[in-house]
Amino acid sequence: MFNHVGHLTLSPGTTDDQVEAILSGLLGLPGRIDGLVEAEVVRDAGLTGGNATLRFHMRFESEDAWRAYGKNPAHVAVVSEHIVPVLGSKAFVQYDDAAVRRGFATTPE
Repeated sequence: MFNHVGHLTLSPGTTDDQVEAILSGLLGLPGRIDGLVEAEVVRDAGLTGGNATLRFHMRFESEDAWRAYGKNPAHVAVVSEHIVPVLGSKAFVQYDDAAVRRGFATTPE
């Protein structure tokens, strides 16, 4: 799988309805875009200041599917209609599952 993860910091004054429109828009993309197999979105818990407002994680069948997603009209509509009007800043990461490194807690002997 190929992954696209983003953190969006929305402008002060962004309403709950505007945030929900972003979340709903992103969650509605799987099934409308070839190769996009899963979307996950979450709002920050608000425990500390300076965090991004929300995080999304999109999973694709391939890097090529992710590249096509960027130009897909359904994706472009969510970005232009719901995200751009309230966007303060953004940060993205793309990666293949094969590149993921993991650490685990060990049990004391």
